[in-house]
Amino acid sequence: MTQSEKNQRDAAGAYPAAVVWDLDGTLTESAPDLATALNGLLAEAGLEPHPVARVRLMIGHGVAVLIERGFEAAGAPLSAEARDALVPDFMARYSACATDNTHLVPGARYALERLARAGVRQGLCTNKPEAVTRQILDALDVTRYFGAIIGGDSTTGRKPDPIPLQTCLDRLGVAPGNAVMVGDSAADVGAARAAGVYVVLVPDGYTGVPAESLGADLVVGAVAEVPSRLPSRDTGAAVA
Repeated sequence: MTQSEKNQRDAAGAYPAAVVWDLDGTLTESAPDLATALNGLLAEAGLEPHPVARVRLMIGHGVAVLIERGFEAAGAPLSAEARDALVPDFMARYSACATDNTHLVPGARYALERLARAGVRQGLCTNKPEAVTRQILDALDVTRYFGAIIGGDSTTGRKPDPIPLQTCLDRLGVAPGNAVMVGDSAADVGAARAAGVYVVLVPDGYTGVPAESLGADLVVGAVAEVPSRLPSRDTGAAVA
């Protein structure tokens, strides 16, 4: 799509009314800081740390699941009670380092800015707790792009439960049929499907499996492609 075509599309209002983004693995590379917090817990328990590449594959279903997976992979599986008891310690560690090495993925700022300029309402729906999510967004100077921010503790459910996505859309004032979810995981696909929302996946997220295998409506080649590949507001058809 040429710049002239982009400008024409922006002016025509062909975008969906809202785009709701996932965070980790979609807009941000946050695995190094998550690994620091997790490995701190493991070290305190006398266990060996995990490399960042291994931690990447544990991310996506909230803090408790990350802790559970981390300890199990270290050969020390936890009971649900023991896992949950470690969540406050993990969050204290993570909040202290959450912006040390976390950064936007290439093309993320461009995509956010282009949609903002086109008047598209944008939300964020992540399984990461809301307070640290806002901490990261503020540090990366992108909070202003989001009219609604839903974390893993903002509602009674976490993705793939549709409640967080539905809550985000309610706050944006947009119906599911006029919105798009952009993520990187099966949890994003599951939440979008359950909410009746068109879903786009980016490659190279934190799933460890090809994005094409997760059942999305569309898989783009990079985050920067998202604005030009979103379905039309009028037709619901993806742009080639």
